[in-house]
Amino acid sequence: MINQESLMNVDFRTEQKIVLAIWVTAVIIILSVYCLNPEYFNFLKFGPFAEKYYFTALLVYFIVLSLRGLTLLPSTPVLIAGILVFNPYHVFFVNISGTLLSAILVYRYSGYLQLGDYFESKFPAEILWVRNLFREREIPVIAGWSVCPFTHTDVIIYVSASLNIRLKKCLAGVLIGESFINAFYIISVTNILGL
Repeated sequence: MINQESLMNVDFRTEQKIVLAIWVTAVIIILSVYCLNPEYFNFLKFGPFAEKYYFTALLVYFIVLSLRGLTLLPSTPVLIAGILVFNPYHVFFVNISGTLLSAILVYRYSGYLQLGDYFESKFPAEILWVRNLFREREIPVIAGWSVCPFTHTDVIIYVSASLNIRLKKCLAGVLIGESFINAFYIISVTNILGL
């Protein structure tokens, strides 16, 4: 049973506060640059580099996808840019791999910061509701969230980690949901643009 009094006094260690401050600062800077200068995030400019150094460009694309989850930037623009630059089969497998690695990083990061304890102390009723939603349905809930085009998969990973849902279940749900939505986007964009 969770000790409510101990949760109300959740206290981050100094190193956790420093990491959290750096992360929040980085996210604010990246989102500010993204909003003020979206041309810096135009992956279509990446095309000439990808034509000349295809597999190196694919590796850079994978790294961007893997780290993107920590910034809370949406993955859809990155996916669409990838479709326009790379072979659709490569985009699918690299995107799924990058999304899974991103999910692992987000899950571990959330655990390191003990966000579960923090959220439970601040929002006990909401956390109880989410726990009941997840009970015995972790994979379908995560997959359903991941397949929705207007939801952030990273958010459900943060929530799952804070609720101590096993990483394997999180990854299974993300794999199922992201496979469907990525396939849908890749097929749709390639058919619409005749790629």
